[in-house]
Amino acid sequence: MLLSMRLLCRLALFLRWINQLFRAEGSAVVKRKKVLFLTIFMILLCLCTACAETVLSSDSEREERQSDILINVQTREGQTEEVLSCETQTEGISDSVGAIDTQDMGDTYNTPFSIERTTRASSVSLHFYTEEQSMKLEDDTVLCTRKCIYPVVTIEDNEIAADKINADIQERVDSFHADNDVFDSAQYDYEVIYANHSDFHFSGYSDELIFTAARADSKVISFLVTSQYYAGGAHGMDTYIGLNYDTQTGERIDFAELSENADALARNTLALLQNLASTAAYQGIMWEDGIDDLQEVLYQDNRWYLSTSGLVFFSNPYELGAFYAGKIEFTVPYSDLDEIGFKEKYDNTGAMTICLQTEEVCSFDLDGDGQSEKIQFFIDKMGSADTDVHFIIDGTDYAVEHQALSGQFSDDNYLFCWTKCYLCDMDPTDDMTEIAFQMNDTSWKDDIVTPYTFLYRYEGNGVLTYLGRIKGTITDPTAAFYIMPQDSEAEEQ
Repeated sequence: MLLSMRLLCRLALFLRWINQLFRAEGSAVVKRKKVLFLTIFMILLCLCTACAETVLSSDSEREERQSDILINVQTREGQTEEVLSCETQTEGISDSVGAIDTQDMGDTYNTPFSIERTTRASSVSLHFYTEEQSMKLEDDTVLCTRKCIYPVVTIEDNEIAADKINADIQERVDSFHADNDVFDSAQYDYEVIYANHSDFHFSGYSDELIFTAARADSKVISFLVTSQYYAGGAHGMDTYIGLNYDTQTGERIDFAELSENADALARNTLALLQNLASTAAYQGIMWEDGIDDLQEVLYQDNRWYLSTSGLVFFSNPYELGAFYAGKIEFTVPYSDLDEIGFKEKYDNTGAMTICLQTEEVCSFDLDGDGQSEKIQFFIDKMGSADTDVHFIIDGTDYAVEHQALSGQFSDDNYLFCWTKCYLCDMDPTDDMTEIAFQMNDTSWKDDIVTPYTFLYRYEGNGVLTYLGRIKGTITDPTAAFYIMPQDSEAEEQ
């Protein structure tokens, strides 16, 4: 049974309190007590019989391919033979190229605008495929499921580069399919548990490999790859890698290739990451001595990717913070990279977003009047039941004062305690810059968390206008979004 958001948040708050107790100790004691902290965490999660963080969502429509296989599984001596069904399910879904996904219905707050999503015009297109398998008993008990979501890349007038990228991706997909450990473990554990506890409910195991597009333009194609594995217990485990390709050559991009002086780039980016890690936004979710581990954790191979916002470094769960903190990301904006030797050949030529990742004041001209507004976005007690989200423009906290925004930041249908905020230019023909708040919903349908993005526009003179909600993320590099007035006036908020 999955936790409700409130229960999950309260658990996270309690764990945060335990972690705060450890901070009064010396670093050596903290190291030892981390073990106790994790032990308490696991016990509490087991008691709740829930998974603290299940991620999966896709920003692009996907095509699914399917076939069915029946297998007989031999049982151990003295046990009754069970017939298992191993199915690979497939449904056809239209390709994302040329498709328009209009604003998802069900938004609580009326708006005089509609938002349409279409494929961004680019020399690069990504077509995603989903392959799923399940192993079942005759009584439909699911022993194991596997899922792989992966892209096929097309590059206009550069088939050779596209073939190199696709070959590298396919090799990873083939390796995933060749590993049958999760099937073997599920079958064995079910037989052992069921033989001794016939009334025991078996929670099916799962194994997933998910590619998510982070950037796709004429210079760089990047993916964040998520591996999710569950084999019993309180929760599964997620691990992540970043894959970055040169669009012109199809070759993988190594960190050393990002600058003519890779050592200087590493030193300068590390200094920026340490500054980020010292802010309240990160100190609230990291281990006390996590800042000392940044270089060791973040500068491993494949622990970075290029996004629409900048160079993103990330840790896996437990490396820099507790499990509830999940993957901790640090973004170095392209504007900062340009000043520390980042190669022009990897500059972003596609969609651009700015991630507001700390409580520090950001100066930006939102309404196009030539004057910069002072913007703050921060979350008090991130991930807890007592979370307060703040969005301040020139001294006014619209998370409190604005009806729609304050309602969204207190809606239990969304994980507002992990909200991300981006500035984005949805219409290059005007001078306005839109504001996007990204939150995952809590429906947990099919164990998938779906992201939604709430869009606003600052009109100046203290007026913040709600534009509407889209299903997906504003950072999807393959998508373009258009704002259009509706025919009828919506009720003013």
